[in-house]
Amino acid sequence: MNYEFLIEFAKIGLVFIPLTLIPVMIFLERKGAAIIQDRVGPNRAGIKVFGVEIRGFGMVHNFSDVVKLITKEDFVPARAHKAFYIFAPMIPVATAVITPALIPWFGPMTHITGHGINGAVLDFNIGLLFLFAISAISVYGVVLGSWASNSKYSLLGGMRSSAMMISYEVSMGLSILGLIVIIGSFNMTEIVEWQARNTWGIVVQPLAFFLFLTAMFAETGRTPFDVAEGESEIVGGFHTEYSSIKFALFFMGEYAHVVIASALMATLFLGGYDLLPVPGFDGRFIADNLGFVLAAVLLAKLAIFWGIARLIARQRARYMGLKASDAVGKTREYRLMGGIFTFLGLACLLAAILAVVLIGRPERMGFELNHAPWVGVLTAFVQIGIVLAKTLFFCWLFVWVRWTLPRLRYDQIMGLGWKVLLNVALINLLITAVVVKIINEGF
Repeated sequence: MNYEFLIEFAKIGLVFIPLTLIPVMIFLERKGAAIIQDRVGPNRAGIKVFGVEIRGFGMVHNFSDVVKLITKEDFVPARAHKAFYIFAPMIPVATAVITPALIPWFGPMTHITGHGINGAVLDFNIGLLFLFAISAISVYGVVLGSWASNSKYSLLGGMRSSAMMISYEVSMGLSILGLIVIIGSFNMTEIVEWQARNTWGIVVQPLAFFLFLTAMFAETGRTPFDVAEGESEIVGGFHTEYSSIKFALFFMGEYAHVVIASALMATLFLGGYDLLPVPGFDGRFIADNLGFVLAAVLLAKLAIFWGIARLIARQRARYMGLKASDAVGKTREYRLMGGIFTFLGLACLLAAILAVVLIGRPERMGFELNHAPWVGVLTAFVQIGIVLAKTLFFCWLFVWVRWTLPRLRYDQIMGLGWKVLLNVALINLLITAVVVKIINEGF
């Protein structure tokens, strides 16, 4: 059976990971804002299932928003440049679909085929440069949409966004060059493999990490760098004249780029699919100890599910003491959701036991790694989960920063980019180059 072809074909689905995480990102945004601001957050939209109204702690609001945006009136301003006005929202979403293809989601499967199957759909020697080039195109959607709207408020937001992104792309590129000088490759898979053999990028380039993180906040247009929107200054910025599905495409692109930026930082500085920041815990270690690694992952999920069930139980007990009009319905939902998470925890516990008993260490259980493609597939799933866990950590960081820091003034943003970040990135690159040269010369 041609396993290589099947795996290569299945890899195409990886490019849709950022799009599937958009509802999760929106949920994190809303609930994160509510937690930070000490309020309840979205909790009213619901769907009745078998007589119980399911609100999903605000998750149903995502679906209601989709229905609202699809059914709203879709209009084009009278004096807008219609072709560009319609085309502009497609650019951010298109770039959000292409760029994930360059990120390695799992390690090379050298035990299935002789040359190995890489975890990136598009595995280029200049993959990192190509990713930066494609992601930079997204700014054209903002600029083109703001100009095509024929609105002075939209145009002002688009001009501020383009100037900011051009400024911070310079610092972003220079900050990552220090890591490239050390590793010696632009290939994304080789970057992760180097970190697996040595240590994570954040350890060898901590200053570059913070520079890159700041530049990513600016590139995604998130607070404190959301000058393209600036509701308190320019009405709504570049999307003032947009509505319905075109408005939704802009924000889908924004959240997808947050996910991609998070995955990119996890790949470059947190080892990507590497398990720990010390040598020896790479894909080979996961494959050799597959059953135990799967059990550890499942037990971590068990702790999360039962922790959520415990929080739901506490919330149900608190809500039953309130004289709320929907107290009965809410307690029913809490009881149902608590039962679901408890059941999921039990399923994870059973699966962890089976993983240790049935798989354990595949070679000791009599499975030849060179003739057991399922070992490579399960290892890839574990590595994909590692990348997603690191990605979601950075997604939460984006939310945390947005609802903690105030928006900077435009002149402060440009000053930070050109007077501070650029100079620090140049100094970091210079010091890194000198140190690498000294080490390579053997002094």
